[in-house]
Amino acid sequence: MKQKFRKLTFVMVTSKVSESMSHFDNGFKAIINASYSQLYGGDDIKSYSLYKVVDNEIVNSIAWYYENQLTELPEQDRYKAEEMIESYNLK
Repeated sequence: MKQKFRKLTFVMVTSKVSESMSHFDNGFKAIINASYSQLYGGDDIKSYSLYKVVDNEIVNSIAWYYENQLTELPEQDRYKAEEMIESYNLK
């Protein structure tokens, strides 16, 4: 796989974003939804759509964050991520 993060990976979004992205949420935990390429085709594998997580619950779906703004968290659980996404989508 060429892209850095797989779907359902738990990541931390940096709190240090560029001035051009200062209006974006930052400094939060998230789950990778997909890269731009996975959603729309093409070769952009460095931009990601995310599910924002607060208190172990998804509160929003947001995009586009760059791979250098994301850090994979040590604890990973694909089944938990799927359950959280399903709960969010069925609200």
